[in-house]
Amino acid sequence: MKLHSIPWRIDGKPILGTYMGGTDKMEELKKIHAAGMNVILGDENELNPNTAEGAYCQQHGIKVLYHLTNTVYHGVKLAEPVTARQTAIPLFYERKAPTQDSHIVRIDDELIYYESLTASVLINCQRGFGDTQPAAHQEGTILFWPQACAAQVARVKDSPNLFGYYVLDDSPGDAVSALRALYQTVQKADPGSRHPVCAGFGDAGSIVNLAHGVCDIMFIYWYPVSTNRYERERTSQEVQRMLTTARARVPGIPFVGIYQAFDGSIAQTGQGVPTAEQLREQLEDFVREGASGLVAFITRAETLPGWADLPDLEQVITKAHQEIRESGGLYVRPETELMQQKRIQPQGFWPEPQPLHGVVPAWFVIAPFADTLHQGLDAHFPPDDTVDFTAAYSTKFGKAGWRKRESTCGAVGFTSFYGAHDLVRNCMAYAVCDVVSPAEQPGHLLFCSDDDAIIRLNGKEVYRFQGVRGLEYDKEVIPLTLPAGKSRFEIKVYNRAGMWGLFMRFTDVNGQPMTNLQFLP
Repeated sequence: MKLHSIPWRIDGKPILGTYMGGTDKMEELKKIHAAGMNVILGDENELNPNTAEGAYCQQHGIKVLYHLTNTVYHGVKLAEPVTARQTAIPLFYERKAPTQDSHIVRIDDELIYYESLTASVLINCQRGFGDTQPAAHQEGTILFWPQACAAQVARVKDSPNLFGYYVLDDSPGDAVSALRALYQTVQKADPGSRHPVCAGFGDAGSIVNLAHGVCDIMFIYWYPVSTNRYERERTSQEVQRMLTTARARVPGIPFVGIYQAFDGSIAQTGQGVPTAEQLREQLEDFVREGASGLVAFITRAETLPGWADLPDLEQVITKAHQEIRESGGLYVRPETELMQQKRIQPQGFWPEPQPLHGVVPAWFVIAPFADTLHQGLDAHFPPDDTVDFTAAYSTKFGKAGWRKRESTCGAVGFTSFYGAHDLVRNCMAYAVCDVVSPAEQPGHLLFCSDDDAIIRLNGKEVYRFQGVRGLEYDKEVIPLTLPAGKSRFEIKVYNRAGMWGLFMRFTDVNGQPMTNLQFLP
């Protein structure tokens, strides 16, 4: 099966690469070349042909996907909604305040000149700087400093080793504004789209940061081997779900598959080490879903043995790359029966998704409310009393209002909205949607939450779960009868630690997706 062809290739070959993490870069590069790879995720050292590593890359045709993630992952975001006339703009810092030589920041389409940056505020702001229009902005939006980014691009754009720019790796929070600004900065500083902008997405919730003008290529990763099980079908399933939402927003956007080629047991990441057969299955699964390239995670790191340390995996990778280089594709075995049953989109590349019925497409969400007394679902916050979409409340990061948040095939990841996992421990989120049914009808609500949750239907509690769990599709089947007309679902989800979210869709009593429902928002 051929890999999907895209304009950005290396010497006519698909993207075949790896993340690097070891201390001996030259040894890693030799392993990378021997394995038939042509792309690494690297920095200015590998871009510079005057260094030993840069010279090796140039000699052996290894291109560099250069990290620009630092321009988005600084942890500075709006602490509350901002009006178009406000000249003092409150900020929330995940870490310490950044050091910025520039006094120009971009939020959405507006440039703002500020006099100073304090521990919590942009002071004396000149709104609508540089002929942009002053505008209101939502809380949680990540700030972007365009001049610093442009200078960084200018340093590397003419390197003969440069393949493109890597701008996202897991969600830093509400980053669409910053990512669009970053993309435009790259296009202005390095015109002609000769070097693609690439963004990494690791789960359904992370697709919150995929929109027009964010990237040219998606890097999709899902690691199916944990310390105690191998989720054979999940790679295919996750890719289909992520692409379904991504290509509804950006039709035809290509992707590169990031496969698990490491042993996470020493670093206690939760992942184990794939067997040679499991690694080959990952490669085939990505190609079956229409991948334009394949990238390994990782060569090696200090406490994370990677494929360069694991001869069985190295052999599989080298053989697969030889096959791809010679034929442009990979032999892909038929998918399993369970994979066929769970398939929601065709095999191979497709530009626009087939519709999914019965899936809640979006919610009104407000969060995170900090449970300082550790009461769990019994913690009481204003949305427990009334749902007022015009209201704003004090939350952990400042002041927040209700926001429309789109799901990814029914899954909503709250951690992707709010950033670092350690900041949303013991926090509550509220999600509301209205479901319109043409008549009273029995059915099933398929639901899962991470972690605890309450479901209220038209103000009445119909479901409660208390405990720790991860988010799984169709985890629980809840029988219910939908009234005729509009019904309101209010979901209260508590996060104990780590990931945080919900999944929800509707089927009839025979398990078939309901096709006659309307959803608001």
